[in-house]
Amino acid sequence: MSQRIECSRRTCRWTGENSELSKVLDPKYSAKSLTVYNYVCPKCGSKSYYELPEPIITERVEHANALIKVISEHGRKFFDHKGTIATLELDKNGKVWLIDEYTKARVYTQYNGTWRRFHHGGTLRDLVCAMRDYITKGKKLSIEWIAPARCNPENGSIWGYDKEAAAAVRAAAAQLPIIEQGEQA
Repeated sequence: MSQRIECSRRTCRWTGENSELSKVLDPKYSAKSLTVYNYVCPKCGSKSYYELPEPIITERVEHANALIKVISEHGRKFFDHKGTIATLELDKNGKVWLIDEYTKARVYTQYNGTWRRFHHGGTLRDLVCAMRDYITKGKKLSIEWIAPARCNPENGSIWGYDKEAAAAVRAAAAQLPIIEQGEQA
């Protein structure tokens, strides 16, 4: 059974499973005709990592992850990188973490400053904060969070979606329990 792990190097913090660690030949033993392998982080090569407990799965976490999945399937496919989709998870202390799809690092969402290893901009960061608040406090999101329109709606959305893609992602998101019902898509 694979164990979830996180690289202990602060600048990396790659998150994955121990089966994903890279297997490298240890050079100090190669001259002695012994074959000894070290397992290292596939991103930075660090040999140090620690085990992560399984995240707590709640209904609200599932709703937030469903919204991320909808966003990753439309328009510019935010939260999707080569088939890897970002996810939110809740730890035993009630803190919400985002597993970034590009860096594969756990991003602490409770922090008010700049998030390390989060590669999206401020609009999506604010959306993640709204999803965090839904998970921790039950505060539903307005449909206006999804592909927000510009001052001139003819120009599409702030996310860079054309009108059709923005309407499609809003329509799909409006069906989810995380979105306030009764609002127009």
